[in-house]
Amino acid sequence: MDEMLFSAQSGPLRKGRKHLINHLKGARLTQRQAIQAKCYDCDGMGETGKCDLKHCPLYPYNPYGVA
Repeated sequence: MDEMLFSAQSGPLRKGRKHLINHLKGARLTQRQAIQAKCYDCDGMGETGKCDLKHCPLYPYNPYGVA
């Protein structure tokens, strides 16, 4: 878990970053915060800032906009 926390803390500033960090530190998240955190994680810690995984059930809610 420490490695994932380090990756999140050193990742680019994008939506979901602070929510993922808070989750990894044990904080409770709202539903929207959890979605943003998961999208940040799935995107390789905010690597690209866009989502093209249309088969993902969270795709309509992703913080990077629906393509």
